[in-house]
Amino acid sequence: MSSSEYSAPGLGDRRLRLAARARTVSVEVWVLGALIVLAAVIRIVTLDNQSFWADEALTAYEAGLPFGAMLHTVARVETTPPLYFAVVWGWARLFGTGNIALRSVSAIAGVALVPIAYLCARELVSRRAGVLAAAFVAVNPFMVWYSQEARSYMLLAALTGASFLWFVRSRRDPSPRNLVWWAVVSAAAVMTHFFAGFAVAPEAVWLLWTARTRAAAIAVAAVAAVQVAMLPFAVADASASHGAGWIARTPRLNRITTMVIEWGASNLYRRGTKLEGLAGGLVLAVVVVVLLVRGGDSISRRGAKVGAAIAGFVFLVPLALGFAGPDYFLSRNEIPAFVPLVTVVAAACVAPRARLAGAAVAVVLLALFCFTTVDVQTHPYLERPNWRAVAKSLGPASAPRAILAADSTTADPLKIYLPGVAWVQPQARRVLISEIDIVGATKRLALAQPTGLTTPATGRSVGAGAEPPGRKLKPGSPEPRSVAPPGARLLTRFRVDNWIVARFALIRPERVSILELERMAPRFFRRTPARLLIFTQPRAR
Repeated sequence: MSSSEYSAPGLGDRRLRLAARARTVSVEVWVLGALIVLAAVIRIVTLDNQSFWADEALTAYEAGLPFGAMLHTVARVETTPPLYFAVVWGWARLFGTGNIALRSVSAIAGVALVPIAYLCARELVSRRAGVLAAAFVAVNPFMVWYSQEARSYMLLAALTGASFLWFVRSRRDPSPRNLVWWAVVSAAAVMTHFFAGFAVAPEAVWLLWTARTRAAAIAVAAVAAVQVAMLPFAVADASASHGAGWIARTPRLNRITTMVIEWGASNLYRRGTKLEGLAGGLVLAVVVVVLLVRGGDSISRRGAKVGAAIAGFVFLVPLALGFAGPDYFLSRNEIPAFVPLVTVVAAACVAPRARLAGAAVAVVLLALFCFTTVDVQTHPYLERPNWRAVAKSLGPASAPRAILAADSTTADPLKIYLPGVAWVQPQARRVLISEIDIVGATKRLALAQPTGLTTPATGRSVGAGAEPPGRKLKPGSPEPRSVAPPGARLLTRFRVDNWIVARFALIRPERVSILELERMAPRFFRRTPARLLIFTQPRAR
């Protein structure tokens, strides 16, 4: 008998013990593990597929600053509290500020939301509801989109989801341990985004009412103290300089219907109408109510009521406040309601006396989510603008140049992808340039009126004409000229996705400022866009 026929001492026993343990793990836990892996694959494999968009570029800029300067910039230009940016700042010190590095924070939070949703629905309803809630989160295109964005929304979703979980546990068992965990994650949530308060506030009142203990009062007071500490950021956020007024300028009904479509079909809202959004949301709400009323038992109904109460507060209170003050109701701001809402839908789908109907609803929703997730990831016009491709087409700066890009509301990533470009450039400072690169667009944008207005010295310009109050600017395609103006010659003109890029060499190098370049814009555009991003780039070394 050879030595290979002998097994290592204890190896067989160890394998038997591992196999016995595996058999004791419930089917739901195995399915949850598979859903976590699926969520990770969906989010990570395509994490670098899309370019940064404007707000992500701002995150990348802030993450590269010294810590004090980052906090100062966040307080001055951001519309949320600083926790996410502090986390990303530390993360960037380890992994850099590239697309994958910065977005991985949101990807991790997005994957973590899967077990959080499972635990919430399991605690309130059942294991089957937990699995279904986890499945909804894993493949939901709205969750996938913000899991791949270097902004605070997915961290907000994870923290408010965890707050909801510990609220549910504290509601059942107001032990110091449960209340401490609720206070910690709730405080972190309100330090991440102001809309977290709309989820945390009803939880706090509910706990005070049901627990009526000293520990509950201390936990709520601690979270309230953190919320008060965030008030200076909220005051700054309400100022006109923060630029969130565009939300209120968008019709409220449009934002509501967009949210309904976005939460179920992500960017397919661009194909939908207001009527379709309202009808879809109303049909789903009616189906969920009917399933719970006709097929639910006391447990599923009770759990759904808890989720509906928190989600309803998050939805309705910001809407009501918008009639009396600042209106910030927006689909991504409402993300704290997602886990409570998913719990309600999962409770309806597993209603004991309507299992076939509930299963059919679950299959339809999961099929819609999966189809939309694939559709968005495979159709560029549904994705973020591909400014990375534009920057690549511009290439290294062989001479000091100025870049005039149409649609300043989205073009900021160019300043991240082009080396040597300062994020903030004083508009009045003159810089020697030998070349002017024009990034025009084939899509229709607002065209300029001859008013000559500009924005503050941030390197951003509104072009030759801002939108006059009460008057809508004429739309059109702001393409660059195909013939060079006097004093310049056209070197090249080509198309990149929805943009047309033209490079003009100046006959003689000139010292010009951003303000002067703004006035020169009509010489290089066939039709000048109302909003331009103008900046300079030094010659590559």
